Amino acid sequence: MRWYFDFISPYAYLQSTQLKELDSTKPVSCVPVLFAGLLKHWGQLGPAEIAPKRKWTFREITWLAHQQNIELTMPPVHPFNPLPLLRLSIVHNNRIEVVQRLFRFIWAEGNIPQEEAAFTALLQELGTDSRQLQSEQVKKQLQENGRLAISQGVFGVPTFEVDNELFWGHSSADMLKARLIGGDDFPYHLMKTADNLPEGQSRRTVSTPQLSAATPRGPRIPLKPIDLAEPADLVTAIRERRGGQLIELDRLLLYSRPLSEGWNHFLGNIRQHFSVPQVLRELAMCTVAVINNAEYEYAQHAPLYIQCGGTEEKANLIRQPQLALQDPTFNEAEQLTIALTSQLTKDVKIDDELFQRAVNHFDYEHLVELIATIAAYNMVSRFLVAFELHP
Repeated sequence: MRWYFDFISPYAYLQSTQLKELDSTKPVSCVPVLFAGLLKHWGQLGPAEIAPKRKWTFREITWLAHQQNIELTMPPVHPFNPLPLLRLSIVHNNRIEVVQRLFRFIWAEGNIPQEEAAFTALLQELGTDSRQLQSEQVKKQLQENGRLAISQGVFGVPTFEVDNELFWGHSSADMLKARLIGGDDFPYHLMKTADNLPEGQSRRTVSTPQLSAATPRGPRIPLKPIDLAEPADLVTAIRERRGGQLIELDRLLLYSRPLSEGWNHFLGNIRQHFSVPQVLRELAMCTVAVINNAEYEYAQHAPLYIQCGGTEEKANLIRQPQLALQDPTFNEAEQLTIALTSQLTKDVKIDDELFQRAVNHFDYEHLVELIATIAAYNMVSRFLVAFELHP
């Protein structure tokens, strides 16, 4: 049987303490998956992203650990980026004893992989070279795990899969054990009846801060023709900046000549003449797009971010900005860019501590240009979202 897990889940930690017992009944294959990827696919929020549910989760975890006499020390922050641990598990073939050790690193010892000294000590303990975590084979295996989980209908962690039946959550352990033992104690016929319960009234889906996976509608007003030629001077200038084409955004802006002229000049300067590195500008644009749910903006700028020095992995990681902030894949300048973009976009202000860190890292010219980029592309995303312009 397969056990799908992510080290970010405290419920998975509690269940991990039972793996040896379950393995003695039926062999357990541990399968690490990125919980955030499951949430994104199924259009869910994680427990820690809903304030009252977050509070209840950690109260319940504390109670359950106390009742079951399981050692528990909360990590310094949650959520954290679990990728280094997921990859580390794969490097060690997801052996149960290694998986349990990595869970204890977080939930018994109170560490996160972004604490360099603690994580380095863990790597040394396991005899692991940190470069192994960056192996393309390891990264692809984690991605394949996610695809396998989704294909089987896995929507959360921890989840056991036995003969194509899923047992989700820490509380499903007794149900799983009854299934493994078999016999009259497992009510197959009743469960099959429950599987076929018809759907009744459904509620409207409420949009979330994440990029929507729903099928988009067309723009709210018609776009100008793609072969528009007038006004010739303005259309020519836009085409020159765009490499010969008018994109959908241009075909909206051209309803207003002064807006289109100003936009082309202003955004053209940001894109072509700012001295702050382009990779940071494009990273800021992608982060704004994710936070403001502007899929069109992300689709335009993620490829540019990769072209100018980013990577596909980083472009995917930025879809979860709070996790990206703690990921060592991003250097200091990139993490500052993500943090500045997140605060400015969500709060319309930057706290003193973060601003001072930015002043210490960037010269004044770069800092002014970076913040101007963030502000400008918030304007862009709001325009795109208002008119429901999609890729």
